[in-house]
Amino acid sequence: MKSTTLIYEDVPRYDSWLRPLTSGFIFIFLLLGLICLFFSTELAITMFALAVFMALLFAAIIPRRFQIYEDRLRIQLGGPIAYNIPLKHINEARHGASSDVWIYWGIRFGTSTANVVEIVRNRGMNTIITPTHFHEFLNQLNQAVQQAQTGNTV
Repeated sequence: MKSTTLIYEDVPRYDSWLRPLTSGFIFIFLLLGLICLFFSTELAITMFALAVFMALLFAAIIPRRFQIYEDRLRIQLGGPIAYNIPLKHINEARHGASSDVWIYWGIRFGTSTANVVEIVRNRGMNTIITPTHFHEFLNQLNQAVQQAQTGNTV
């Protein structure tokens, strides 16, 4: 059974490039849809549908909160969607390189090139996140991981 005791919560740090990047993709499909209106109605509808899909996709996958519970790290995404990492599957959480947000062999929830945290797992793929309060988040997560692995309660 999942623990409901919240130990620590932080929000992601969002860099200034995030909004233009995500809205830029949506704008491109809207623009292509407008251009396609002159040639093919079906293609224009497809481009508009892709723009809506992209907007919904970005709303669903951009992290909203990072929550540390007694037994797991919960990455709250859009709406009811969350990604959970059991603490017993985490080897360590450490400072990651800013380039890991762009190029990384693992799961990336990076919204900034600063405050990069790499979560090294013994089971599953490693994960990149970017909490706002970097040092406090790392301390809280590493303490929770140690306590979860030794079987002590927080």
